[in-house]
Amino acid sequence: MSPIKLNPSSSSSSFPSYNTNNNHLAQPHPSPLRHTNNLLLNSPTPSEMMELSVSTPPPKTFTPSPPMSREGSGGGGGGASNGFGSLGRSTGEGELGVLLRTLDFAARKHSCQRRKDVDQTPYINHPIAVANFLSSTGVTDVRVLQAAILHDTVEDTHTTVEEIAQLFGTDVARIVEECTDNTELSGQQRKIEQLRTAPYKSKEAQQVKLADKMHNLESIRRSPPVGWGVKRIQAYFIWAKQVTDVCGPAHPPLARQLQNLYETAYTRVNGVYYPCHPEVCGPLTEEEQELVDSRLRSLKEGDQMCPEPLFF
Repeated sequence: MSPIKLNPSSSSSSFPSYNTNNNHLAQPHPSPLRHTNNLLLNSPTPSEMMELSVSTPPPKTFTPSPPMSREGSGGGGGGASNGFGSLGRSTGEGELGVLLRTLDFAARKHSCQRRKDVDQTPYINHPIAVANFLSSTGVTDVRVLQAAILHDTVEDTHTTVEEIAQLFGTDVARIVEECTDNTELSGQQRKIEQLRTAPYKSKEAQQVKLADKMHNLESIRRSPPVGWGVKRIQAYFIWAKQVTDVCGPAHPPLARQLQNLYETAYTRVNGVYYPCHPEVCGPLTEEEQELVDSRLRSLKEGDQMCPEPLFF
């Protein structure tokens, strides 16, 4: 994917221009890449995970459809017939209207996708939660909230940075591009690359990354992805903390919430409780146990953990 070409003279943004010198960005933290590389490369093999007999439940029968195609979704025309376009982009559109239009776009793009948890929750829940974490901790810049809502569209759907720039502006597109992984890399390589580039991201992109990690970690604690064992859960928490420790100064309120999560979070696999971050987590508290159990406890006898979808 080629980065969009931005013309600083045509934008009223106060965002710094993205350049290779990175003079406007914080100096990088001491790199823990070697530790992360070893951690990822030494993750247990599938056979080892079977031997541990500590894994999440098997997947249910529902298989999500592929992401929505860009054909007909109106990436280039901007007309009213494309479903997105300039619809609602009137001169008097306020911030609430902008956010709703952004959410509508993301909901359409992610409409056929599900999360990897046992319940296979709608994917759109994730970007909404990311934006909510930012808003509830004091972020009021609508461009950052828009980027939070859109942060996975380029990486996980048929959406381009140019399309986002055309519909929502170059500031939003720049943040989304910074939050987009190179999908040509393997999962392990993408994690290493995220850690390597974290110090060089803009403050706005680091804020989105903090909220993204916060929701992913909370989701893993309460309902780990199908097939994840304890070692993989803990490896994710260890890697995520390395990334969020770098990004933390960009938004201290959320960084404090993340630190509390690392110190208290447990997960339950096969009826056994495990600390999510074994290096910093304290003893299991009754409050934490109740939080982990609450989702399952709310199910009535005979209810399925993964109900049949209503609209797919």
